Amino acid sequence: MVHGLEDSSVGYLVLGPKKSLAYRLSNLGYDIWLLNTRGNRYSRKHKRYQRQMPQFWDFSFHEVGLYDLPAAIDYVLAMTKGFQQLHYIGHSQGTTSFMVMGSERPGYMKKIKLMQALAPVVFCDYIESPFVLLASKYIRPLTFYARTLGIYDFPPEGEVWQRLFYQICSFAFRNTCSYFLLQLMGVDAQQLNATLVPLFVRHVAGSSFKSLGHYTQLVRSGGFYKYDYFSAAENRRRHGSDTPPEYNLANVDCKVALYYSKNDLLTAVRDVERLRDLLPNVVHDELIPYEKFNHVDFIWGNDVNSMLYDGMVEVMRRSDAGEL
Repeated sequence: MVHGLEDSSVGYLVLGPKKSLAYRLSNLGYDIWLLNTRGNRYSRKHKRYQRQMPQFWDFSFHEVGLYDLPAAIDYVLAMTKGFQQLHYIGHSQGTTSFMVMGSERPGYMKKIKLMQALAPVVFCDYIESPFVLLASKYIRPLTFYARTLGIYDFPPEGEVWQRLFYQICSFAFRNTCSYFLLQLMGVDAQQLNATLVPLFVRHVAGSSFKSLGHYTQLVRSGGFYKYDYFSAAENRRRHGSDTPPEYNLANVDCKVALYYSKNDLLTAVRDVERLRDLLPNVVHDELIPYEKFNHVDFIWGNDVNSMLYDGMVEVMRRSDAGEL
Protein backbone atom coordinates (compact mmCIF):
# COMPACT_ATOMS: atom_id res chain seq x y z
CA MET A 1 0.00 0.00 0.00
CA VAL A 2 1.58 3.26 -1.16
CA HIS A 3 0.52 6.69 0.09
CA GLY A 4 0.10 10.02 -1.65
CA LEU A 5 2.20 13.17 -1.71
CA GLU A 6 2.89 14.65 1.76
CA ASP A 7 1.32 11.56 3.34
CA SER A 8 2.90 8.45 4.86
CA SER A 9 1.97 4.91 5.82
CA VAL A 10 -0.02 6.46 8.69
CA GLY A 11 -2.62 7.58 6.15
CA TYR A 12 -3.80 4.00 5.77
CA LEU A 13 -4.11 3.59 9.56
CA VAL A 14 -5.26 6.91 10.98
CA LEU A 15 -9.00 6.12 10.95
CA GLY A 16 -8.35 3.20 13.26
CA PRO A 17 -9.13 -0.53 13.27
CA LYS A 18 -12.81 -0.16 12.40
CA LYS A 19 -12.45 2.03 9.31
CA SER A 20 -8.91 1.97 7.89
CA LEU A 21 -8.33 -0.15 4.80
CA ALA A 22 -5.08 -1.65 6.07
CA TYR A 23 -6.77 -3.07 9.18
CA ARG A 24 -9.66 -4.41 7.16
CA LEU A 25 -7.43 -6.25 4.69
CA SER A 26 -5.33 -7.61 7.54
CA ASN A 27 -8.46 -8.99 9.19
CA LEU A 28 -9.27 -10.73 5.90
CA GLY A 29 -5.95 -12.55 6.02
CA TYR A 30 -3.76 -10.43 3.76
CA ASP A 31 -0.17 -9.62 4.71
CA ILE A 32 -0.04 -5.82 4.78
CA TRP A 33 3.07 -3.91 3.72
CA LEU A 34 2.94 -0.12 4.07
CA LEU A 35 5.56 1.81 2.12
CA ASN A 36 7.01 5.13 3.24
CA THR A 37 8.40 6.78 0.12
CA ARG A 38 11.66 8.69 0.18
CA GLY A 39 11.58 12.11 1.78
CA ASN A 40 8.77 11.64 4.24
CA ARG A 41 9.57 11.78 7.95
CA TYR A 42 9.90 8.00 8.21
CA SER A 43 12.18 7.66 5.20
CA ARG A 44 14.99 10.19 5.49
CA LYS A 45 18.19 8.19 5.58
CA HIS A 46 20.73 8.01 2.78
CA LYS A 47 24.06 6.23 2.38
CA ARG A 48 25.86 9.31 1.05
CA TYR A 49 23.78 12.44 1.69
CA GLN A 50 22.53 14.17 4.80
CA ARG A 51 19.01 15.56 4.62
CA GLN A 52 20.36 19.12 4.91
CA MET A 53 22.10 18.64 1.54
CA PRO A 54 20.38 19.62 -1.74
CA GLN A 55 21.36 16.29 -3.31
CA PHE A 56 19.22 14.46 -0.74
CA TRP A 57 16.09 16.17 -2.07
CA ASP A 58 16.86 15.82 -5.78
CA PHE A 59 13.96 13.51 -6.52
CA SER A 60 10.31 13.46 -7.50
CA PHE A 61 7.78 10.69 -8.07
CA HIS A 62 10.04 9.63 -10.96
CA GLU A 63 12.75 8.27 -8.65
CA VAL A 64 10.12 6.67 -6.41
CA GLY A 65 8.79 4.74 -9.40
CA LEU A 66 12.17 4.01 -10.94
CA TYR A 67 13.99 2.81 -7.82
CA ASP A 68 11.89 2.65 -4.66
CA LEU A 69 8.83 0.71 -5.79
CA PRO A 70 10.84 -2.03 -7.54
CA ALA A 71 13.06 -2.38 -4.46
CA ALA A 72 10.01 -2.61 -2.19
CA ILE A 73 8.30 -5.18 -4.42
CA ASP A 74 11.42 -7.35 -4.52
CA TYR A 75 11.75 -7.12 -0.74
CA VAL A 76 8.13 -8.06 -0.05
CA LEU A 77 8.21 -11.03 -2.42
CA ALA A 78 11.51 -12.20 -0.93
CA MET A 79 10.08 -12.02 2.59
CA THR A 80 6.79 -13.74 1.69
CA LYS A 81 8.20 -16.91 0.19
CA GLY A 82 6.02 -18.90 -2.14
CA PHE A 83 4.42 -15.89 -3.82
CA GLN A 84 5.41 -14.54 -7.23
CA GLN A 85 2.85 -11.71 -7.30
CA LEU A 86 1.33 -9.15 -4.96
CA HIS A 87 -1.59 -6.76 -4.81
CA TYR A 88 -0.69 -3.07 -5.13
CA ILE A 89 -2.89 -0.29 -3.76
CA GLY A 90 -1.87 3.31 -4.39
CA HIS A 91 -3.47 6.63 -3.59
CA SER A 92 -2.66 9.81 -5.52
CA GLN A 93 1.17 9.93 -5.87
CA GLY A 94 1.14 6.22 -5.11
CA THR A 95 -0.52 5.82 -8.51
CA THR A 96 1.77 8.27 -10.32
CA SER A 97 4.93 6.50 -9.21
CA PHE A 98 3.43 3.14 -10.17
CA MET A 99 2.82 4.36 -13.72
CA VAL A 100 6.44 5.53 -13.84
CA MET A 101 7.59 2.07 -12.75
CA GLY A 102 5.43 0.37 -15.35
CA SER A 103 6.68 2.69 -18.07
CA GLU A 104 10.37 2.57 -17.18
CA ARG A 105 10.67 -0.94 -15.74
CA PRO A 106 7.90 -2.96 -17.38
CA GLY A 107 9.36 -6.27 -16.23
CA TYR A 108 7.87 -5.57 -12.81
CA MET A 109 4.34 -5.72 -14.18
CA LYS A 110 4.45 -9.53 -14.11
CA LYS A 111 4.91 -9.29 -10.32
CA ILE A 112 1.62 -7.42 -9.88
CA LYS A 113 -1.55 -9.47 -9.50
CA LEU A 114 -3.76 -6.39 -9.44
CA MET A 115 -3.06 -2.67 -9.16
CA GLN A 116 -5.87 -0.66 -7.53
CA ALA A 117 -5.54 3.07 -8.21
CA LEU A 118 -7.34 5.43 -5.82
CA ALA A 119 -7.69 8.95 -7.22
CA PRO A 120 -5.02 8.34 -9.88
CA VAL A 121 -2.92 11.39 -10.76
CA VAL A 122 -1.28 11.00 -14.16
CA PHE A 123 -2.80 13.56 -16.51
CA CYS A 124 -3.65 16.99 -15.10
CA ASP A 125 -5.32 18.79 -18.00
CA TYR A 126 -8.58 19.35 -16.14
CA ILE A 127 -7.34 19.76 -12.58
CA GLU A 128 -9.43 22.33 -10.69
CA SER A 129 -7.58 22.91 -7.42
CA PRO A 130 -7.00 26.69 -7.29
CA PHE A 131 -3.81 26.35 -5.25
CA VAL A 132 -2.25 23.88 -7.68
CA LEU A 133 -3.27 25.97 -10.69
CA LEU A 134 -1.69 29.04 -9.09
CA ALA A 135 1.50 27.16 -8.22
CA SER A 136 1.78 25.77 -11.75
CA LYS A 137 1.56 29.28 -13.18
CA TYR A 138 4.52 30.49 -11.13
CA ILE A 139 6.54 27.29 -10.74
CA ARG A 140 9.72 28.63 -12.36
CA PRO A 141 10.14 31.66 -10.07
CA LEU A 142 8.96 29.60 -7.08
CA THR A 143 11.64 27.00 -7.81
CA PHE A 144 14.28 29.70 -8.18
CA TYR A 145 13.40 31.44 -4.91
CA ALA A 146 13.11 28.17 -3.02
CA ARG A 147 16.62 27.20 -4.09
CA THR A 148 17.91 30.68 -3.25
CA LEU A 149 16.48 30.31 0.27
CA GLY A 150 17.85 26.79 0.58
CA ILE A 151 14.37 25.22 0.67
CA TYR A 152 14.40 21.80 -0.96
CA ASP A 153 11.67 20.05 1.03
CA PHE A 154 8.03 20.91 1.72
CA PRO A 155 6.87 21.68 4.27
CA PRO A 156 10.39 22.81 5.19
CA GLU A 157 12.09 21.22 8.14
CA GLY A 158 12.77 23.37 11.18
CA GLU A 159 11.07 24.14 14.45
CA VAL A 160 9.69 27.52 13.36
CA TRP A 161 8.07 26.13 10.22
CA GLN A 162 6.64 23.12 12.03
CA ARG A 163 5.19 25.18 14.87
CA LEU A 164 3.59 27.61 12.44
CA PHE A 165 2.13 24.80 10.35
CA TYR A 166 0.70 22.92 13.31
CA GLN A 167 -0.64 26.04 15.04
CA ILE A 168 -2.61 27.01 11.94
CA CYS A 169 -4.36 23.64 12.05
CA SER A 170 -4.55 23.25 15.82
CA PHE A 171 -7.79 22.24 17.51
CA ALA A 172 -8.77 25.88 18.02
CA PHE A 173 -8.47 26.66 14.29
CA ARG A 174 -9.54 23.29 12.91
CA ASN A 175 -12.52 24.76 11.01
CA THR A 176 -10.29 27.25 9.21
CA CYS A 177 -7.81 24.51 8.39
CA SER A 178 -10.63 22.26 7.20
CA TYR A 179 -11.81 25.02 4.87
CA PHE A 180 -8.41 25.35 3.17
CA LEU A 181 -8.03 21.58 2.98
CA LEU A 182 -11.39 21.24 1.25
CA GLN A 183 -10.59 24.09 -1.14
CA LEU A 184 -7.46 22.17 -2.14
CA MET A 185 -9.02 18.71 -2.42
CA GLY A 186 -12.75 19.27 -3.02
CA VAL A 187 -15.50 20.49 -0.67
CA ASP A 188 -17.14 17.63 1.23
CA ALA A 189 -17.60 18.62 4.86
CA GLN A 190 -19.99 15.72 5.44
CA GLN A 191 -17.24 13.11 4.95
CA LEU A 192 -14.50 15.00 6.82
CA ASN A 193 -14.39 14.58 10.59
CA ALA A 194 -13.26 18.09 11.58
CA THR A 195 -12.24 16.98 15.06
CA LEU A 196 -9.61 14.73 13.47
CA VAL A 197 -8.11 17.45 11.26
CA PRO A 198 -5.38 18.38 13.79
CA LEU A 199 -4.42 14.70 13.92
CA PHE A 200 -4.32 14.46 10.14
CA VAL A 201 -2.15 17.56 9.91
CA ARG A 202 0.27 16.26 12.53
CA HIS A 203 0.88 13.33 10.22
CA VAL A 204 1.73 15.45 7.18
CA ALA A 205 5.02 13.73 6.48
CA GLY A 206 6.68 15.98 3.90
CA SER A 207 8.34 15.45 0.56
CA SER A 208 10.67 17.24 -1.83
CA PHE A 209 9.94 20.60 -3.40
CA LYS A 210 10.89 18.94 -6.69
CA SER A 211 7.98 16.51 -6.31
CA LEU A 212 5.55 19.40 -6.06
CA GLY A 213 7.24 21.04 -9.02
CA HIS A 214 6.96 17.93 -11.15
CA TYR A 215 3.20 17.82 -10.63
CA THR A 216 2.82 21.47 -11.61
CA GLN A 217 4.74 20.67 -14.79
CA LEU A 218 2.16 18.01 -15.62
CA VAL A 219 -0.51 20.70 -15.29
CA ARG A 220 1.35 22.92 -17.74
CA SER A 221 2.47 20.26 -20.22
CA GLY A 222 -0.82 18.46 -20.79
CA GLY A 223 0.93 15.09 -20.82
CA PHE A 224 2.74 12.59 -18.61
CA TYR A 225 6.35 13.72 -18.95
CA LYS A 226 9.59 13.37 -17.06
CA TYR A 227 10.89 16.33 -15.06
CA ASP A 228 11.77 19.49 -16.99
CA TYR A 229 14.97 21.12 -15.72
CA PHE A 230 14.18 24.41 -17.53
CA SER A 231 17.43 24.03 -19.49
CA ALA A 232 18.03 22.23 -22.78
CA ALA A 233 21.58 21.39 -21.68
CA GLU A 234 20.45 19.93 -18.35
CA ASN A 235 17.61 18.05 -20.01
CA ARG A 236 20.10 16.54 -22.45
CA ARG A 237 22.34 15.51 -19.55
CA ARG A 238 19.49 13.97 -17.61
CA HIS A 239 17.21 12.69 -20.37
CA GLY A 240 19.27 12.64 -23.56
CA SER A 241 16.95 15.15 -25.24
CA ASP A 242 16.31 18.91 -25.19
CA THR A 243 12.84 18.39 -23.76
CA PRO A 244 11.58 15.80 -21.28
CA PRO A 245 10.39 12.53 -22.83
CA GLU A 246 6.91 11.19 -22.26
CA TYR A 247 6.29 8.07 -20.18
CA ASN A 248 5.03 5.08 -22.16
CA LEU A 249 1.81 3.95 -20.50
CA ALA A 250 1.42 1.08 -22.97
CA ASN A 251 4.07 -0.71 -20.89
CA VAL A 252 1.76 -0.73 -17.85
CA ASP A 253 0.14 -4.01 -18.85
CA CYS A 254 -0.76 -5.50 -15.46
CA LYS A 255 -4.40 -5.65 -14.39
CA VAL A 256 -5.54 -2.22 -13.19
CA ALA A 257 -8.64 -1.11 -11.28
CA LEU A 258 -9.43 2.62 -11.34
CA TYR A 259 -11.43 4.47 -8.67
CA TYR A 260 -12.20 8.17 -9.01
CA SER A 261 -14.84 10.78 -8.21
CA LYS A 262 -16.51 13.90 -9.60
CA ASN A 263 -15.64 16.26 -6.74
CA ASP A 264 -11.90 15.55 -6.66
CA LEU A 265 -10.14 18.82 -7.49
CA LEU A 266 -6.81 17.02 -7.99
CA THR A 267 -8.03 14.11 -10.13
CA ALA A 268 -10.50 15.11 -12.83
CA VAL A 269 -12.84 12.54 -14.35
CA ARG A 270 -11.77 13.39 -17.91
CA ASP A 271 -8.11 12.95 -16.99
CA VAL A 272 -8.80 9.50 -15.56
CA GLU A 273 -10.82 8.58 -18.64
CA ARG A 274 -7.83 9.53 -20.77
CA LEU A 275 -5.61 7.33 -18.60
CA ARG A 276 -8.10 4.47 -18.85
CA ASP A 277 -8.09 4.63 -22.63
CA LEU A 278 -4.28 4.41 -22.76
CA LEU A 279 -3.77 1.58 -20.29
CA PRO A 280 -3.90 -1.82 -22.00
CA ASN A 281 -5.41 -3.92 -19.19
CA VAL A 282 -8.02 -2.02 -17.15
CA VAL A 283 -10.26 -4.65 -15.55
CA HIS A 284 -12.35 -2.39 -13.32
CA ASP A 285 -13.41 1.23 -13.84
CA GLU A 286 -15.42 2.82 -11.03
CA LEU A 287 -16.71 6.35 -10.65
CA ILE A 288 -17.77 6.77 -7.01
CA PRO A 289 -21.55 7.44 -7.04
CA TYR A 290 -21.48 9.90 -4.14
CA GLU A 291 -21.31 13.29 -5.85
CA LYS A 292 -19.19 15.09 -3.23
CA PHE A 293 -16.51 12.41 -2.76
CA ASN A 294 -13.14 14.22 -2.86
CA HIS A 295 -9.41 13.46 -3.03
CA VAL A 296 -8.90 12.66 0.66
CA ASP A 297 -12.21 10.85 1.14
CA PHE A 298 -10.46 7.84 -0.42
CA ILE A 299 -8.42 7.64 2.80
CA TRP A 300 -10.23 9.75 5.43
CA GLY A 301 -13.91 9.64 4.45
CA ASN A 302 -16.39 8.90 7.23
CA ASP A 303 -18.28 6.42 5.06
CA VAL A 304 -15.38 5.24 2.92
CA ASN A 305 -16.00 1.58 3.77
CA SER A 306 -19.48 1.45 2.28
CA MET A 307 -18.68 3.89 -0.53
CA LEU A 308 -15.39 2.35 -1.66
CA TYR A 309 -13.69 -0.35 0.40
CA ASP A 310 -16.53 -2.89 0.18
CA GLY A 311 -16.18 -2.84 -3.58
CA MET A 312 -12.38 -2.94 -3.50
CA VAL A 313 -12.42 -6.04 -1.32
CA GLU A 314 -14.78 -7.73 -3.76
CA VAL A 315 -12.53 -6.82 -6.70
CA MET A 316 -9.55 -8.33 -4.85
CA ARG A 317 -11.56 -11.48 -4.15
CA ARG A 318 -12.43 -11.82 -7.81
CA SER A 319 -8.81 -11.25 -8.76
CA ASP A 320 -7.62 -13.93 -6.35
CA ALA A 321 -10.26 -16.31 -7.71
CA GLY A 322 -9.10 -15.73 -11.29
CA GLU A 323 -12.37 -14.07 -12.28
CA LEU A 324 -10.84 -10.87 -13.65
